Amino acid sequence: MPELALPEEGNAQQSMVSDKSQPDSSWYFGLPWESLSSMIQGRSSIDLTAMPITNREEAESFVLNYGFDLTLPEDRLEVEGYFNEAIRFIEHRFLSDEVDWVEQGEAPPPADRIPLEVIKRRDIVDLLMMASQSNDPYRPWACALLKVIHTLVYIRNSPLYRYHSYASEVILKRFRSILTPQADGTVLLQGKEGHDLRLHSFEAKHYKPRESILIKLLCKKENVAENVWDLVGVRLVTFHVAEAVLAVELLREQKIILFPNVVPSRSRNTLIDIKHFRELYESKLEQVRSGKLDLSALESLFQSDEFLLPEETHASQNPSSAQHYRSLHITCRQLLKIPAASGVDPLDSRFAFPYEVQILDLENYVLNKTGDGAHGNYKLRQLCTARKRVLGRLLEKP
Repeated sequence: MPELALPEEGNAQQSMVSDKSQPDSSWYFGLPWESLSSMIQGRSSIDLTAMPITNREEAESFVLNYGFDLTLPEDRLEVEGYFNEAIRFIEHRFLSDEVDWVEQGEAPPPADRIPLEVIKRRDIVDLLMMASQSNDPYRPWACALLKVIHTLVYIRNSPLYRYHSYASEVILKRFRSILTPQADGTVLLQGKEGHDLRLHSFEAKHYKPRESILIKLLCKKENVAENVWDLVGVRLVTFHVAEAVLAVELLREQKIILFPNVVPSRSRNTLIDIKHFRELYESKLEQVRSGKLDLSALESLFQSDEFLLPEETHASQNPSSAQHYRSLHITCRQLLKIPAASGVDPLDSRFAFPYEVQILDLENYVLNKTGDGAHGNYKLRQLCTARKRVLGRLLEKP
């Protein structure tokens, strides 16, 4: 590496003062605080209301450095596809009268369609320019479209979405290998040496629609597809609260879930008071070993529902969840090897695919399917959150 040429010691100060390469101090004025806050303070780009672009050349440079070369026909076609999909999505999901927004406590739609003056341009550079002009009356519409387009780009180009189907097949096959349906409709979760657990039911989510992913990401601060953890998921329903511990143990014992593959920051427990349960379990276990209690006393502990956590312990990580939603929620990763036939470079053929495991007892399973805990109400809360983040000022009263 070549050494930097330094000024002679006696002339150092003079050289520094007279250096004509010093930047023009005028750039200190007019800092784009919104964009800087996204980079420095962790503010989501989805929540920004202005673009720091002053001319078309800057807009074209922004698109190129974002990742699209608009001189290439394939790149222009891909961006146009995102533009069209964003228009359909906003009009169908956020401006539609299929939802009674006022009844949900939300602002009514600002219009039933995106203004023609915005749609007719069909040019991402024009859209960026429109979003950057504070005096442009269509600026909020341009910002709304850019937010959705940006999110669609990350969905389309995420390896998680690309290999969703293959990952689902591999992961669910592992679970089904230790599950045996019973004649009475229950499911046997098989352990080693006949240590089985009878489940009320087993449910698998092997596909998450693209639109559902889009809505979910528009609710998230990170707003990238790699942060969608539930493209694949399973739910195990036990008959009793404490049996959730046994279900986890059997999944561990059968190597379906390996503890190094669990994502600690994403795993949460709103179901069972583990500390209380462990104290009673170890106390009874000691008495069984000493002969003071029969083994049935230990078995009955797992059929107790007294270890349910109080409602106020509900995790706050997901604001769309109902406050009484109870479950053991474990986020895992499964290392996958993409088949050679997929055309992927062998050096890049392995990656960790995330999936979610929910375990809960029958009573809470039934409660979670009704009222605020119903899946439809959960999805509606997500939709309302995404709508407010995308439309922003368009929902404000004039």
